[in-house]
Amino acid sequence: MKMINCKKVVMSLVLGAGLLVAGVQATPEADALLKSMRDMTVSQGNRDVMGNIRKGRNKVPFSISARGETLAFQYKHGEAWQRFDVRIREKNVDLLLVNGGKAQVMSPTNYARTIAGTDVCYEDLSMRFLYWKGGKVIENTSDSRIKGRDCYIVEVPNPKPGVGQFAWVRMWVDKENGTAWQIDGYGSDGKLRKRFSITSVQKLSDGTWFFKQMKLEVRNPKNPDRTQALNYLEMDDLPNRK
Repeated sequence: MKMINCKKVVMSLVLGAGLLVAGVQATPEADALLKSMRDMTVSQGNRDVMGNIRKGRNKVPFSISARGETLAFQYKHGEAWQRFDVRIREKNVDLLLVNGGKAQVMSPTNYARTIAGTDVCYEDLSMRFLYWKGGKVIENTSDSRIKGRDCYIVEVPNPKPGVGQFAWVRMWVDKENGTAWQIDGYGSDGKLRKRFSITSVQKLSDGTWFFKQMKLEVRNPKNPDRTQALNYLEMDDLPNRK
C-alpha cells in the first residue's frame, strides 16, 4: 500500500499537552476544551501515525494522516487496504468513503458500521463527536477524578439526534495536561453504549503526550453495567521530536 505522506498528523483521537494555560482558574467552556483537543498536533515529518485495532487475536493495522482540513484513515481488511476520510468544516464534519481515488460522502446509516471484524466503527475511529458544539462543563462532582487525576467533565449533546450511535457523550478531560482519560457514549434511552478509556500513554521529548493504548468497551444493551465486548486501539511507538 502506498502510504499518505504529510507534514503534520492531526490526531482527533485525543491527547496532547498544554490544553490549559497554567494559572488560569476560570472554568473553560466546553466548546473551547473540545477545540483544543481537535487542534492538538503531532509533527512527524513525512511519517504517518500507525497502529492496530485489536479484538482478541484479530489485529487490524491502521494509519491516520492529515492533509489540510482532511483526516485520512486507512485500515487493512484481508489483503486490501480500505480508506475513509474525515473532512472538517466550520459547522460540521463529513465522513467520506474513498475508492479508486474518488471520495463519496458516507451515509449516516453507515457511521456505526463496524470495521474488519472488530466492534470499532467509523464513528468511533473518527471521534466525530469531538466536533459537536453546545456542551457544558461539570466540575467538582464525586466522579470528577479519574486515574487519580482532577478532570473537567464535559457533556455534549448530539446536535442531530438520531444521526449516529450516540445521543450524547461525557468526557473526562485532565485539567493539567488535557488528556481525555475517558469518553462515555450514551444512547437516546440514556444507557451507556460504549466507553473509551486511555490505558497507557507515551511522552515525547518536547513534552507532548500521545496515547499508547485505548480500550473500547461495548456495553450490554440490557445491562449497561456489563461489558459484552472488548477492543483496543494500540499505537506504534512514536519517535521523539527534536
